[in-house]
Amino acid sequence: MVAIKLTDERIYQEIMREAKVLNMQAGAAEIIAKKVTEAIIKWGKNRAAVTEVDLNQRLAKETKKFNTDLAYLFESKNKII
Repeated sequence: MVAIKLTDERIYQEIMREAKVLNMQAGAAEIIAKKVTEAIIKWGKNRAAVTEVDLNQRLAKETKKFNTDLAYLFESKNKII
């Protein structure tokens, strides 16, 4: 397990990168990225450490509210499909 530092920019860019893979419209992707980034930062504030696995699971949970395909990408990240 690798502990990572949560930053707004890192999370936002990660979401935008995955949204680009899905060819999502830029406006929709930006709205989703902003809302999910806020939720992830709020979630991470009370944690001493966040692993990449934890982050991907939380990203999947939060993005599922807006786009199931995007959530699937985070659920399956670092897994052989």
